[in-house]
Amino acid sequence: MNKVNQPFRSYLFVPANRVERFEKALNTSADAVIIDLEDAVPADLKVSARQSLEQWLINHPEHQVMIRINPRQTEWFKDDVKLAHLKNVLAIVLPKTESAADIQQVLNERELDIYPLIETPFGLANVRQIAAAPSVRALMFGSIDFQLEMNMQGGYYELLAFRNEIVLASKLAGIESPVDGVTVDFKDEALIQLETLQAKNLGFSGKLCIHPAQVNIVNQTFSPTLPEIDWANRVLHAVDLAQGQAVSLDGKMIDLPVILKAKKILQHAN
Repeated sequence: MNKVNQPFRSYLFVPANRVERFEKALNTSADAVIIDLEDAVPADLKVSARQSLEQWLINHPEHQVMIRINPRQTEWFKDDVKLAHLKNVLAIVLPKTESAADIQQVLNERELDIYPLIETPFGLANVRQIAAAPSVRALMFGSIDFQLEMNMQGGYYELLAFRNEIVLASKLAGIESPVDGVTVDFKDEALIQLETLQAKNLGFSGKLCIHPAQVNIVNQTFSPTLPEIDWANRVLHAVDLAQGQAVSLDGKMIDLPVILKAKKILQHAN
């Protein structure tokens, strides 16, 4: 069954031990907020951060958030995953996902959307199996951790083949297009826009954000531009006028893939 829904564009991380930032994050224009129990929280604060997050979720049933728990391989996973029982937990972001069995461990607690983070060689090697696992809504690329695991430098051309494989695995599984990793330098707006556009061109549908200043750039870049919307409207108008006859626009033939692309742009724009 095809599991595609309208994807989110921007996913904003907020540390789980900074409860005072939760409302601020939710008041940004981010499509989704991920409260982070993993990288953003020091080891000695993980238990207290989880307890504070649980209490906040209980006290604020009106807010829906995603939660990044700690990996299955850690001592905190078993208690972190119990947060999935809370109904305002929209989805679980599962770091260091390396198999469909990792996902099943979360689903044993409650059936909800899972966003596996692909950030290890084993995760990438098993990415098609992971993408096809039950309840996976979209893959996320943990590009920074992946580079460290692979002892790689750079970030775009060096990781191009891996990003292509994640996009392909998502399409084969019939799930949403994947979500690209963070841009660490949140002050460099030109770099954020460049890396977001690169991800969009590769077939990603969204991007992880580590600072509110990145959100609007990501949203704008993943949204159809005015020229794209104008082109899509002109394509569909030309098709309507042709009444089933062969038709061209701007010197190019309009066939079914072009029509479907135009419809997708307008659907996304809405």
